[in-house]
Amino acid sequence: MLSVIGGKMSEGINFADDLARCVVVTGLPYPDISDPVLREKMNVLDKELSGGVVGLSGRSYYHNLCMRAVNQSIGRAFRHANDYAAVILVDVRYTSDPRVWNGLPQWLRGNDRKPRQHSFSGTISGLFRFFEAK
Repeated sequence: MLSVIGGKMSEGINFADDLARCVVVTGLPYPDISDPVLREKMNVLDKELSGGVVGLSGRSYYHNLCMRAVNQSIGRAFRHANDYAAVILVDVRYTSDPRVWNGLPQWLRGNDRKPRQHSFSGTISGLFRFFEAK
């Protein structure tokens, strides 16, 4: 099944146990930066920050919205401690941008070693090894 992050199928559905064994996230689902409500929220946060209020900048808020959506989507496949699924993040920014990497949950980052596969065949081989171990 394919679904868009933030789309109709992305909310309220949990895929426990054998219902989801692999999650593929392609790209980063940043919200529409031209949305006037989002722009105003970011401007308010920036003004508060420049006024001495402790908190997030507008840019940090924008980034956090994206990473929250990624983490919620990944979490749909993991419903309890003994559940497992492969997670494939298809975008170089997941490992090249420290803010994106650090926005992923600690349990997914593991020892903070940034895994990389630069080929489709390498990814498929890694998936076979993962599922054989399970």
